[in-house]
Amino acid sequence: MKYKVKEEAAQYVIDKKGKPKAVILPVEEYQRILVLISELTDRKESKNLSRSREFKKLVRRGLKEIKEKKAIPWDEVWNEL
Repeated sequence: MKYKVKEEAAQYVIDKKGKPKAVILPVEEYQRILVLISELTDRKESKNLSRSREFKKLVRRGLKEIKEKKAIPWDEVWNEL
């Protein structure tokens, strides 16, 4: 996923030597960046979870219960809540 800040929207704070030290962004741009960071973090956590032994064990158990007709349909579970 690529994301590019609109150049005309970004402003830079520079030091005495002209080197950029900070960026000033419109709030909307900043919020879009935060959403992207959150999405990337969620993807990374999902990827890590899917690699864990415990997760794989739970998935295998769940698939076995579905195959053996031991699983309860979600709508029944939801209605009990």
